[in-house]
Amino acid sequence: MNSITKLIFLVIVSNAGGEGKTLLAQLMQALWQLLGQPVHVLDGDPGNKAAKVADDTARVVGWGVDAMKADHIVAATAGQHVILDMGANSLASAREIVDLLPALQRAYAAAGYRTIAFMPVSTNKIGSVDAIKDLAPKIQHFKKLFVKVNRDGSGTFDEGLGTANAVNVDYLAPGFQNYVRGPGVSLAKGVSTPPAGYNLAARYVAEWMRSFVTQASVHDVLGDVAALAPCDPPLGLLRFKVLRLEDATDGALRENVRKSRILTAIDTAGWTGGGLREVVSLIDAGTL
Repeated sequence: MNSITKLIFLVIVSNAGGEGKTLLAQLMQALWQLLGQPVHVLDGDPGNKAAKVADDTARVVGWGVDAMKADHIVAATAGQHVILDMGANSLASAREIVDLLPALQRAYAAAGYRTIAFMPVSTNKIGSVDAIKDLAPKIQHFKKLFVKVNRDGSGTFDEGLGTANAVNVDYLAPGFQNYVRGPGVSLAKGVSTPPAGYNLAARYVAEWMRSFVTQASVHDVLGDVAALAPCDPPLGLLRFKVLRLEDATDGALRENVRKSRILTAIDTAGWTGGGLREVVSLIDAGTL
């Protein structure tokens, strides 16, 4: 399996909704798929089924699945990396998960897996850092990583998490998320085989994924990512929002980049009469 010497059982868990668990599960699944490695997603939130909706091959576990089933789950996913996308606050609300999670950790560890827990926190959620730090001691015997998910692009997190054992997931605009869930089919396919009209979206999504995998702690999980297929870099900075699928088409992104370059040029030349005339002359000359 390329450079991976051990299979991984990865649990993604938080004690609040909207922290980016399912997006993180999709991201890790796509990275393993792009590396040509087998991976399976388990949906640990039967009430919401977010992972199941995002990936119809995901198997739902949780309510009604007791700890005695841990060995059966391990057997059913043998030879694959496994991602368990936990429901919001499931360790407090679902007795089965409280018992099942440590049983799965023991069973996968006994089968030779590394067991790792990603614990995401998202932007602009008061108390989210304290809540995830309180949750961490309950996730026993897993290697634990806090994941700072910049869901709204603000980069504003509660203080107190620091950088130790923490990795970052950059902002992925809603239009790009709509692309990978729609015409792109999935993150892996959206990057590797984009449909007509979305080649630039694939490049921007690939760059978002690359910003994640280059972090040392992520490299420790994935191993050597050199096997990831290279992708041309994006056209440039997008200063206008990509909110809808229509904003992620090749034509819309080219126009976004063009207007963004003009704004950047004005910032450099100055928002004065002279600066504006200088930028207009560059546009007229076809150099901008």
